[in-house]
Amino acid sequence: MLTLYGSSKSRAARALVALEELGLRYRHAPLDPRARPQDRITMDAINPNGHVPVLDDDGLIVWESMAINLYLADKVGGPLWPTRPADRAATYQWSFWAQTEIDRADWNRARRGGDEALIASDRRDLVKALSVLDRALEGRTWLLGEAFTIVDVNVATTLGQPNENGLIGWQKLDPAADGLPALAAWLARCAARPSYLAVRDMR
Repeated sequence: MLTLYGSSKSRAARALVALEELGLRYRHAPLDPRARPQDRITMDAINPNGHVPVLDDDGLIVWESMAINLYLADKVGGPLWPTRPADRAATYQWSFWAQTEIDRADWNRARRGGDEALIASDRRDLVKALSVLDRALEGRTWLLGEAFTIVDVNVATTLGQPNENGLIGWQKLDPAADGLPALAAWLARCAARPSYLAVRDMR
């Protein structure tokens, strides 16, 4: 039995969407180590970094949400996992791009510091990074073309969790309002999928 540890209001949402898309049976343990001391103890015992999410696949422990998703899609195969090496290369490329260009720790530090000038500068940088994705999505239904795959899950859930209603990052950026129409349309398609709707309503 697969067990996924982490609240759906955290980066665990990324793995929960993947599990739903893959149609796998799993147990969800909505740990919140930041809010509950006992959850912190449990998490520290299974992830040396102390973060969610963590996947337990019959004793195989995998942490880091992007690694979990790539592992699951590779293991299960099927329509979410590209068969062509070039498409797998694009899957890795965009998945890692989302982590390095969008899910950036320095932007969160600016948020906590409250420096309005730095926050505004970071927002401009975010829009600039997102414009790369917007251009890549022009004329495409999904990132690899006409088929929805794990890379759509990985990138969309990096931009925002299912409970965040299609807005991006802690600044709640609306891609349509910021001149990113292809990105806005793609994100709306992702958010309308049953997997997103199921995770949106989880703990």
